[in-house]
Amino acid sequence: MLDLARYEAERALEPSVSPAAFARPQDPPNSGEHARWSGSAAALGALGLRPGDPVTPDGVIAAIAGRQVSRRVRVRADGHAYDLAFRAPDSVSWVWAQGDPVLRADLERIVLAAADRCVDHLVRTRPLVDGVEPGRGYAAVLALHAVGTPPPWTEPPPPLLHVHAYLIGVLDGVGTLRGPHYGELHEETLTREGGALGRAALAADLRNLGFTITPGTGPDGRGFEVAGVPPALLETAGSAYRAARD
Repeated sequence: MLDLARYEAERALEPSVSPAAFARPQDPPNSGEHARWSGSAAALGALGLRPGDPVTPDGVIAAIAGRQVSRRVRVRADGHAYDLAFRAPDSVSWVWAQGDPVLRADLERIVLAAADRCVDHLVRTRPLVDGVEPGRGYAAVLALHAVGTPPPWTEPPPPLLHVHAYLIGVLDGVGTLRGPHYGELHEETLTREGGALGRAALAADLRNLGFTITPGTGPDGRGFEVAGVPPALLETAGSAYRAARD
């Protein structure tokens, strides 16, 4: 279990795929928060954490393994952590790649916030406690990545902003941290439901930043893109995503 947790922590916090790894020579040092603890105070407290605590590899390893981060005692009653991925529309990634440092920071912030909204919604509305009832709180770690795979690359990869949200545990009715129910997290409609809410939140934040949104994109017509990004760039990013997923 600890070996698996170590692998997942290294994958989540891999420096070569973080947005900070793609700073340009003219950019100031990137001080953005690309990984953070998320959830309710009670659920994070069970792991010995508070909202806003720094994210460290050792802390992520312990939490994913269901252990308190400082004392390493097991605090999650059962189950495992699950990686729920939220991918920003390809046009957002290309705008991020071409943006100045202020715009990049804004886009990183709202993509992370959209993923956070997805997790919060799923915990509150899906029966993640034993497949019977929603969670009363949750603990998760969110990690923002800027490309689909780490180096070495045969050629420069297209930007691909996405968040790995490791849902570590949910609180049951008596305040015990439990592993989220496996069946519910693999139920067919979950990604559509959570993804739709996250995309809606992201689109609203993009409009607040002054962008024009083109709705109804993607194979199922449920997506959106930022207006003005050339279709050829979007196809390049889509191909890279499919290759990384395969």
